[in-house]
This record gives sequence, C-alpha cells and structure tokens, in this order.
Amino acid sequence: MARLLIFFVSVFILTGFLAQLPLVGALFRIPFLGFWFTALLVSAVAAKLGTEAVDAGARRRLERSLGAVDTPHHKGKLGALLLSQGKARRAIPLLEAASEGDPSSLELRYRLGEARLRAGGDPEGALEALDSVLQEDEEYAYGGAMLRSVEAARAARQWEGALERVKRLERNHGETPESAMLRARILRAAGDVESARRAFDEVVPLAAVSGRGGASRTWTWRLRTMLARSFG
Repeated sequence: MARLLIFFVSVFILTGFLAQLPLVGALFRIPFLGFWFTALLVSAVAAKLGTEAVDAGARRRLERSLGAVDTPHHKGKLGALLLSQGKARRAIPLLEAASEGDPSSLELRYRLGEARLRAGGDPEGALEALDSVLQEDEEYAYGGAMLRSVEAARAARQWEGALERVKRLERNHGETPESAMLRARILRAAGDVESARRAFDEVVPLAAVSGRGGASRTWTWRLRTMLARSFG
C-alpha cells in the first residue's frame, strides 16, 4: 500500500513539473492523459532501474566467484555477462584472459571478437579473433561468426574481404534480405555504385519470398532499403 501511495504521489509531482516544460508541457497539461503519460514514464523508468539492479546483483555475484576461483571459465562467464549488458569495453580484458587461458574454446574467441567489434576502435582485432573461429568451424553460431566477421571487415574498410565473406555466407545459407543489404552497403562504400544499386534492388524481392513475416516483413525491408539508399 505504501509503495502504491509513493508511486501516485511521485506521478502527481512529476506531472506538475513536466507540465511546465516548453513544447512538451502542453501534453502533460491535458486532464487525465497527462497523468497517464507520466505514470507510464515512471513505470518504464522503475522497470529499467529494477532490471539494472538485478543485472548488477548477478554481476557482483559473478565477480565474487571470480575472485574466489580465478579460472578461464569464470572470466569468460563474467565477460559474456558484461557483453550481454552492452558493456563491451569492460568485457574485452576478461575475454582476452579467458581465451588465452583456454585457447581451445571457440566460444571464448567468438565472444572476444564480438566484444571488440561492439566496442569499436579495433575492427582488425575483432577480425583476428573471429577468423580464428572460422578457420576451425565456418558455420560456428549458425553462421553468426561469419556474419560478425563481415561486419568487422566492413568496419576495417577491407571491402574485398568483406564482400568475399558475404558471398561465403550466401553460399552456405542462401541469399537473404540481410545479406543483400550487406552486399549493397559494402559495394557502395567500395565505390561500385552500379553493383550496389543492383544489390539494393534484390532486398525487397528476397524479403517477399522468404515466407516469414508476410507483408509486414516486406514493407519493413522496403523502408530499410529506402533509408539505406538515402542515408547509408
């Protein structure tokens, strides 16, 4: 009961504050609707904070276990958790240490490559880690390792290598809207405007025949293609 009372008092106070803001204030001055919008906002923030608290608790428990048992498994587990939470930079040293401690693990090298890619600034390092996985299993993570390597090669501006990887991905899994879009962007970045145009033209037909998502998926890819043509 006390929590519910605190929630409504917080919403009431915040609604009054938001109503004074320029531009958006008029929305929160609408009777009932303004209070409802604020309630949704407070609920979303509370849910986000609650999720972060749970994640932080899980991370602290893993950090304590890491301190007690300093093994590649524990470091890799903590690194993967940080990566899943969007903390790629913090994950990198843990995953590097874990992959060095267990060089036979494809999963650790895959996660290391993914972390380096997400963190930015070291696409060559990401590519090195991912290639070490692909040399042993080209289909690792159901093609995910190959897809990440395409992104890394593209980030490293290695256009020929990126294009060759897309072709390998399509050879193994067939052409998809995703692969056609990647080809188009790589070709355009490499300066082959005409081939890029043809690749962009393939995206929507591939989405239409994929059989997944129906018309909504086709329209989504149509919009994505229009935006990619215009803004990259």
